[in-house]
Amino acid sequence: MLRPRGPKASERRRQLSDTLSWQQDQALNSSIYLLREMGPTGFLLREEEPETRDFRVFLGNPHVCNCSTFLKGQELCKHICWILLKKFKLPRNHEFALQLGLLEGEINDLLRGIHQVRSPLQRSAVQEVEEDGSLAQRNIGAEDICSICQEVLLEKKLPVTFCRFGCGNSVHIKCMKILANYQDVTSKTAMLKCPLCRKEFAPLSVILEEFQNSSKLVAAAEKEPLHKHLGIPCNNCKQFPIEGTCYK
Repeated sequence: MLRPRGPKASERRRQLSDTLSWQQDQALNSSIYLLREMGPTGFLLREEEPETRDFRVFLGNPHVCNCSTFLKGQELCKHICWILLKKFKLPRNHEFALQLGLLEGEINDLLRGIHQVRSPLQRSAVQEVEEDGSLAQRNIGAEDICSICQEVLLEKKLPVTFCRFGCGNSVHIKCMKILANYQDVTSKTAMLKCPLCRKEFAPLSVILEEFQNSSKLVAAAEKEPLHKHLGIPCNNCKQFPIEGTCYK
């Protein structure tokens, strides 16, 4: 793979420029989907608006994207920003989110997630098995995300489906339909691959039926009791989610 020449990571940025802030805004407000990971630092993304297009992002020194914005200016585009902010959960003003590229040690730190606040580990519940041999859906936690759009499942009000034969984890039905289009599965009896565990997720027919009826389904966020305030941490102790009586 050819990487275009560009400024090296040694040219350190210390501040968030207006241009980069705008690209970050675009990344956070766009509907972007992670179709495939190509090794630890390569990502295939799909954007559906204004037209359906796929983009390849590679993190390194420098970062690279094949979109016109990056190729024109060799600056961080919204696709690179999306990977840094959504996939790796970097704060917008984190030093790693400002640079045109990252050194090998910095890439390793990013992959290890040393910048993220660690939640207390919870013991995994024993998964229930249905009569047909499929797995029951795992309970959705406050920090669980859709691995395709990287949105928190209990914050974005979209119906979810789950991996029936591998891990039992949930993703948005719409996102799984987009992934099915990418996997180019045509037979309705064919099995889709889970984006998390890579095992069999569900037959295409199940996803198509769920997608068709998704307007009638209840989103995971709407199933949460009103004594949990989702998406808003406490300003003092940073507790998330905030629990207590919800006044509307």
